[in-house]
Amino acid sequence: MAQRIPSFVPPPAAAQPPVQVAWAPSPGLPSPEVIQKQKEGYVRLLDEQLKQGQNTLDQQRKQQSEYLHTQAQQQKQQVEMQIKQQVQQQEMQLLQQYNQSLMQVQQASAQQKAALESQAMQLVMEYQQKRSQEEMLAKQQQLQRGHIEAQMKFAAEMQKLQVTGGPQGGSPVSYGSGQNF
Repeated sequence: MAQRIPSFVPPPAAAQPPVQVAWAPSPGLPSPEVIQKQKEGYVRLLDEQLKQGQNTLDQQRKQQSEYLHTQAQQQKQQVEMQIKQQVQQQEMQLLQQYNQSLMQVQQASAQQKAALESQAMQLVMEYQQKRSQEEMLAKQQQLQRGHIEAQMKFAAEMQKLQVTGGPQGGSPVSYGSGQNF
């Protein structure tokens, strides 16, 4: 929207009567003093017109300069608004990307925690099963040792009886099972 600014056209100079210089004085001819006064009058008039023209040009320049500054300020505001909108859009996109990435990281963490929990439970179960097996094996070994010791004791007493010829006093030997030998 370029505003059309009028340009200055200086007013036409006042028509100057031709100055004729005659070689001989004639009764209708002005004297040099009158010519000098007319010249000074015209010079003042021209100076005044020049001053008015300069003032008009200065006003036009000031108006054009103000107009340019106003236009520049409006354009600057429009550009600032566009930049702010772009930054807001980019921030929104960045926030969306952040939220998506955060959700993915949280999901991955939850999956790893679940897998770790499952693995830990499985290891605990294996440990408990192995421990139970070892305890059972230890009890079996203890029972077998007790059984072997009992058999060895029994065999030793039997051998003792055979060597001595039987129990003394002729009473049968009792071995805790309620049976007499």
